[in-house]
Amino acid sequence: MTEQGTEQDTKEQDQSRGMRLAYYPGCVSKSTGKEMDLSTRAVCSALDIALEELEDWNCCGATHVANDLISVGLAARNMAQTDLPIMTPCAICYSNLRSAARCMDEPTVRAKVNAALTKKYSGAQVKHVLDVVIDALSKDPDKVAVPLTGLKVAPYYGCLMTRPRGGIDSPEYPTILEKLIRYLKADPVNFRLKTFCCGGPIFTTEQQAAEDVAYQILSEAKKAGAEVIVTLCPLCHLMLDAKQKSLETKRGETFGIPVLYVTQLVGIALGLGPDELGLNMNSVSPVPIIDKVYESMT
Repeated sequence: MTEQGTEQDTKEQDQSRGMRLAYYPGCVSKSTGKEMDLSTRAVCSALDIALEELEDWNCCGATHVANDLISVGLAARNMAQTDLPIMTPCAICYSNLRSAARCMDEPTVRAKVNAALTKKYSGAQVKHVLDVVIDALSKDPDKVAVPLTGLKVAPYYGCLMTRPRGGIDSPEYPTILEKLIRYLKADPVNFRLKTFCCGGPIFTTEQQAAEDVAYQILSEAKKAGAEVIVTLCPLCHLMLDAKQKSLETKRGETFGIPVLYVTQLVGIALGLGPDELGLNMNSVSPVPIIDKVYESMT
């Protein structure tokens, strides 16, 4: 058999097993958001989605990069490394990569950025893990081994997931997360603050204002009857999960609402274990929620 024939057979075998995607984990996945990375890899493996992590990725050019051209260049350098669609679990990275791809459509910007790149950017398709998971479950709904029947879930998009316009869903009235929640047999609650900013971007300079916003979101989720909040962004997760106990102490109120990354919620429904999903890394324990889900099956 020729080398070319062997390569073709390998590609066909990969395609028969499932989707192949380039994987951009983002900086937070390697530090304070390791559970996002763990659960993303575990869920994609369970759904037969092969991830090829970019070999030499860098920061996506997030908001702390003040120079717009440098920010675009950082993102373009990542996207230039592969011809595969690029998937990320982070809403911030998703937004930045998409914004950079739009900017790189401008010939002047592309020329300036490519002049500084070893591997030249020629275009990219950027996906968020939410979209990828929904697509996989729509094709094989039987993958849901542990239906989350009766679980009331607050869908929290934050402010960047659907922006810039023209991406995964409507910036003002997104419903894709509710769609996924229903795929998992859970009940999305009517959560009016689902696209509000979490307050994270101003936490270091305006701590009180940021805490006020996070408190308002948690209060609204509780009023809506949510038993769990699902989020798509590590900064949102930080504000609503890691800061929740501090907010309870300061405000004299108990929320006790677990905040899960979307891949953690999906992983529970796929029957994956706590260690695979990094559930022990969550500040507010989701164990009572998991126990309730399994009790409903008996």
